[in-house]
Amino acid sequence: MFVVRRTKPRDPVRVQQEMEEVFRALMPGRPSAAPGQGNLWRPPIEVYETQDALVVCAEIAGMSEDHLRVVVDGDLLLIRGERPDRRQHERRSYHEARIPYGTFGADVFVPFPVDPDRTEAEYHNGFLRIVLPRAVARTIVPRRLTGVTAGEAGSTTIDG
Repeated sequence: MFVVRRTKPRDPVRVQQEMEEVFRALMPGRPSAAPGQGNLWRPPIEVYETQDALVVCAEIAGMSEDHLRVVVDGDLLLIRGERPDRRQHERRSYHEARIPYGTFGADVFVPFPVDPDRTEAEYHNGFLRIVLPRAVARTIVPRRLTGVTAGEAGSTTIDG
């Protein structure tokens, strides 16, 4: 088992909503929803880490790119969208119904700082693939102060 330590405390209301969703998911015949999102359904996703990035793949077939929204908010990746039911007004009798329609959402914890300028998202053949590259560490070089002695309080110049 892996333990992920978060930098900020979890909201107790959100924790309770997530626990309720776990119990609801264990009940047969109930559609799964994104934690804390009411009637939203959660698409199947896989999250894996490479040496350079965090990669998130979501299986969301039957929709256009216009119905997808991907947002990186701090240490969370938010995936939102809507899969419309194009035949919702026709009369039908189901023998099996396991394809969810309507609004969906998924939140993924991002365990390290990412570079937003190099982030990529691609939707192809029903799969949304998001690559969140690690932010490159910056080295800050301290500048030297010259022209100042211990007893002077006058003007200074900075070598850069």
